[in-house]
Amino acid sequence: MAAKKGVNVLERGSQVHFMAEFMAILDFPPAPKLDIYGKLDKTVSSPTEIQGEAIFNGKARCAACHPAPYYTDNSMHDLKAERFYKQEMANGMMMAHDGMIKTFPLRGIKDSPPYLHDGRCFTLEDVVEYFNLVQGLRLTSAEKANLVSFLLAL
Repeated sequence: MAAKKGVNVLERGSQVHFMAEFMAILDFPPAPKLDIYGKLDKTVSSPTEIQGEAIFNGKARCAACHPAPYYTDNSMHDLKAERFYKQEMANGMMMAHDGMIKTFPLRGIKDSPPYLHDGRCFTLEDVVEYFNLVQGLRLTSAEKANLVSFLLAL
């Protein structure tokens, strides 16, 4: 059906393999404020970025799934987001819970909106607020702003 609509359905034996090989040679965009271990270099980072890194590694618990230097654990996690919505029919499809989602690398995150696996968050501020709600973090406005400042440095 997709092919009838003009969609190029990828043939796993060749196209997907070559795409995977190409992806393997790509590196993350430069992050001049990170040291060789993927941590902020305090000599070139702003106070808000430094505070954001502390929140990332501490109160927000982001580093549990997004550890330096690539800011991913390359694993699957279930945020149990279905706690926050009622299951209903939308566009002829039953809304289902997200289930397991692979951890996305945060290096270069500022250059790849929209965010999350399905593009539900348009900005990094949206992402921070999403995880603030889903994880019940109770971050203050200043902590959220500092966290976004850090993410922009990755």
